[in-house]
Formats: sequence, structure tokens, C-alpha cells
Amino acid sequence: MFVTVNGVTLHYRLEGQGVPIVFINSLGSDSRIWDGVVEHLWQQCCTLRYDKRGHGLSDTPPGPYSIANHSDDLQALLAHLELEHSHLVGISVGGQIALELAARGSSLVKSAVFCDTGMTIGTTQTWNARINAILEHGIESISSGVIARWFTPDFLATKSSEARGYQNMLERCPQVGYIATCEALREADLQNAAQKIRDANLKTLVICGSLDLSTPTELNQALAATLETKLVLIPNAGHLPCIEQPEMMAQTILEFLGVGTN
Repeated sequence: MFVTVNGVTLHYRLEGQGVPIVFINSLGSDSRIWDGVVEHLWQQCCTLRYDKRGHGLSDTPPGPYSIANHSDDLQALLAHLELEHSHLVGISVGGQIALELAARGSSLVKSAVFCDTGMTIGTTQTWNARINAILEHGIESISSGVIARWFTPDFLATKSSEARGYQNMLERCPQVGYIATCEALREADLQNAAQKIRDANLKTLVICGSLDLSTPTELNQALAATLETKLVLIPNAGHLPCIEQPEMMAQTILEFLGVGTN
């Protein structure tokens, strides 16, 4: 389905009934990265997946983007769908979008799960290097290196077709949207947002793949410490445990929400 909010047409998928859970995808991916998780949730929960601006089937307005822009889009989408008291689950840049939105104290947000993310991710130098490489040679020039950081060596060896498929997803991400979101990540510092969430006593959880190379455990530990919340490590998973260990991710989310499992 599609809706236009903030002048941007967003693609979304709303399924199931019950506790509303909102999934926010990572840089260079789209809502399909959550398919395996939602498979274990939709019978007990109302799940919302969407493609953020510049990704998937959503519009790609010209940059620059900010984390606030992405959060504005999600806030408007939730308001349009009348999904109050939702539980946010954001991964990587999606985690930062969740941090920004949760810090606003909106009645749209009841709790938040931050996955494989941090209050800051990367450095100005690393983001500029990636942006310049893409401008000169295209996303294909960096895709193999990104995929090697998304997944564990075991996944790349035993599920090479799936890995290739996700590399196709990355390479087909609109260059304008990818670069503009890289710029948003480069400029983002969500420490104040995390402190506001902690001070508001919002229920939170941090999840991280135990073998994540893109946002290592230490980055997630720092976020959990600031939030004064628990960090759960997902074994045998890299940057996208929602793909490598979807059932374990779903179980962890249901336990956090206090919802029974099948």
C-alpha cells in the first residue's frame, strides 16, 4: 500500500491484529529484511513495515536528509494509520530513527527496541569516503564490502543465494536516497535523544548480533548504558540478525512486549 505524507509517497505493509509493532529498516535495504521476523509475529501482533524515503518503493526526494526528516515521515505515517501506542523496532539507521521519534514523547510510541545501532555510527571520514566512492563508481563498487559486514562468514558460505539477493537489493537502492541517508548518518548524534528517553522512563531494549562488524557490540553497549536498559546479543548473527536469526529476534521482541508465543 502507499500513502503520501510530508510530500513523500511511502510504501508500507500493514498486517495482522493485536499489539502494533513498527519495523524500521537499515541503510540500503527495504521492508523485506523483516519478512522472517514478521512470519513469527503477525498472528499475534499488528505489524507495520515500510520503506523509508529514498529506499524501496517509496519516493526518493533530493537530499539532504536528516534523521529528523526520516522520523517526521514515520510519525506522519503512524498518525495517518492511527497506530497510537506503537512499539518501535529499528535497525541500524532505523534504530536512530526510532531514537529520534521516541525522544519526542509522542503518544504514538509506547516502547522501543533498538537493534544493531548507536547514538553515533561511523565517522565523518568513513561516510565521506563511502559517498565519494559511490559518486565516482556507483553503489556496486561498495556493495561487496557492505554485504561482508551485514552477514557472518557462515551465512555468506551456506546461504550464498540469499546473500546475493540482498546484495541485489542494496545495489538497486536509489543512489540519491542512499547518499542522502549516508549524510544523515554522518551528521547524527542521538545522545541527547537517548538521555530524554531514559529520563522519560520509556520501556526500551537494545539488541545486537554478536558478530556485528558495522555497529559492534561496544556501540550497542554504550547505547544500552545511556538508556539504562538491557542489551541482548543474538548469537551467530552479524549486522542484520533479522535475516540471519529471525525466529530468535521475534522471540526476543515478544518476550520484551510480554506477548505469548505459539
